[in-house]
Amino acid sequence: MTDVGLFSHLIGGLSFAGLAISVLLRRRRDEVAYWLAGAAATTALWGLIFAFGARFGTPWTLLLSPLETLRTAAWVAFIIALLRVSWRLDDRLRSSFIIAGAIGFVTTAQLMLDLVGSVGGGFGAHDALLRVLFVITRLGVAILGLVLLHNLYVNAQPGGRTGLRLLCIGLAGLFGYDLNLYTLQFLLGEISDDLYNIRGAVDAMVVPLLILSATTAWVARVQVSRQVVFHTLSFSIIGGYLIVMALAAYGLRLAGGDWGRLLQISFLFGTAIIGAVVLVSPRFRAALRVQIAKNFFAYKYDYRQEWLRFIATVSRTEKGSGQLSERVVQAVCTVVDSPGGALFAPAGDGGFDRVARWNFSRFDGDHVEATSGFGPFLSQRQRIVDFDEWREGGEEYGGMALPEWAAHRSIWLAVPLIHLDVLAGFLLLERTLAPRDLNWEDYDLLRTLGRQAASYIAEASVQAALDEAGAFDAFNRRFAFIMHDIKNLVSQLSLVSRNAERHADNPAFRADMVATLQSSVSKMNDLLARLAQHNTARPDVPEAVDVGELIAQIVRIKQRGHAPLYRHLGLGPMFVQADPARLEQLFAHLIQNAIDASREDGQIDVALDRQGDTIVVTIADHGTGMSSAFVRTELFKPFKSTKVGGFGIGAYEAREIALSIGGRLDVVSREGEGTIFTVALPALSVAVSERMNA
Repeated sequence: MTDVGLFSHLIGGLSFAGLAISVLLRRRRDEVAYWLAGAAATTALWGLIFAFGARFGTPWTLLLSPLETLRTAAWVAFIIALLRVSWRLDDRLRSSFIIAGAIGFVTTAQLMLDLVGSVGGGFGAHDALLRVLFVITRLGVAILGLVLLHNLYVNAQPGGRTGLRLLCIGLAGLFGYDLNLYTLQFLLGEISDDLYNIRGAVDAMVVPLLILSATTAWVARVQVSRQVVFHTLSFSIIGGYLIVMALAAYGLRLAGGDWGRLLQISFLFGTAIIGAVVLVSPRFRAALRVQIAKNFFAYKYDYRQEWLRFIATVSRTEKGSGQLSERVVQAVCTVVDSPGGALFAPAGDGGFDRVARWNFSRFDGDHVEATSGFGPFLSQRQRIVDFDEWREGGEEYGGMALPEWAAHRSIWLAVPLIHLDVLAGFLLLERTLAPRDLNWEDYDLLRTLGRQAASYIAEASVQAALDEAGAFDAFNRRFAFIMHDIKNLVSQLSLVSRNAERHADNPAFRADMVATLQSSVSKMNDLLARLAQHNTARPDVPEAVDVGELIAQIVRIKQRGHAPLYRHLGLGPMFVQADPARLEQLFAHLIQNAIDASREDGQIDVALDRQGDTIVVTIADHGTGMSSAFVRTELFKPFKSTKVGGFGIGAYEAREIALSIGGRLDVVSREGEGTIFTVALPALSVAVSERMNA
């Protein structure tokens, strides 16, 4: 002890005394405030006794080590008081007893070591083991304090961490300084005089943080989670394991003579490897979770966490996540720590077939016979089947025979999948790695998860049916348009057939007939390709199309069946950018509709003109016409037609083609007077059209 230590600890003692008084003078005090005041008062007493010891020596120095032990224990007790409500220690008497017993045991052990060291004037050379044990217990308590602070902070509500952050920083300073002080002593063999004497002033620096923290709301802001309890206990077990192994290694060094250092290093390395293997062992982790649920919480499950994890697993769609059926098995198995499972769905013979399996390679069952009675039992009782009870001859199973695959002890539970009170299948779960007792909470949760899983599977089945119906609908849609095009081709071929009787001897007619047949065959093959599952039809290839030449070709063909069809073409070439086949289809539909609506001698005029940057094509007939209501509401809807035997597709498809080119289709019609279709398309300049066709 030095004069620096005297003033340092005097400052620390007075600072913590002020903290204790300020807490007690607050108007709003609760039980936690008294714990804080007690810890601060103990720390103040320790600091003042250090100052007296530095000034007057014995007997004050004999009290230092026991008071340091009580000081550290008081701060640990204060942190546990903050966690008391969240850990439900008032209701969990067994957990309270374990925690209190552990703290009491460690504190008593430290006090005994303090007394041994004080009475003997310190640990001598013959007390080397006790000296190491003394340092290790100091280290263990410092680590425990830091672990509890981590637990306290990460479980606080995000909105209430402001004051708690200051508290955790301050107490982490106390425990962190002690951890550093005694770690150096353990490694170097003696304590640092400078760190030892300045500790009082360092501790005094955290007092403002403790005063500023909102003491009255600490308890309300703390919420414990099972994950943090799991990690806290894991770290505590690791710390305890390392301390015990360190003591054993030190004993080997003392007893090993010249071989002591070699034995110590080898032993520490081996025990570290064993500890790591145990820590990552699924069996150890599962057993630890079971013990946490039994001793620290009123309920076995954190339902919010389990539900979010279940939804996340089932909804996962990234590569490698498997099919929905596999994800459903995984999601339910994870909740109860089952290492694997399988999904069975109804089969056509009244039994059940296995449709999915997750991490259950040892299971080779793939069918449940309809005669086994298993399906009706699950459907009527809607209960979780415990195969252990069934193997032991449980009365509720009514003497049903076990399936052959159920004789193996790894088969644990069957969870019915009920959707709208109908059995949609069942899940088979593999036995957990750690023994697990089931109660009403497990059964209720599994039944609920089974219903949710069944809804997911049913939704997926409905979606698959909708996709199949959509595929049929798309096929039917393509087929309807193709039938309309085939009707036009049939009309064209019928005309060729009728004229062949009169003009068969005309070479020009025969040549034109061959060209028409080749064109029709090509178009029919293209239509059949569009019907295929993988559309292999020629894709649309926009190019510069001379509209005047195209209309002249269509009119020339259509005139064979309707002579009073006239064209009126403007001057000069008129080009648009479009697929030639689609553009031909557009004008062929409209001209054929005009023919169908007219009498045999009814005049039809097809006019082509250019108006600025727009090419305008009008098709006017003097046929039956249409009502304004039909034009407004039904003309451009598929399968709506005023013609007997009409498909009601031509006008709809013509407008869709015009829109895809960037144009528009307008219509004016009067019943009994006729109809005028007007097609407006964006024009291309001659230079552009030549570049496109180059």
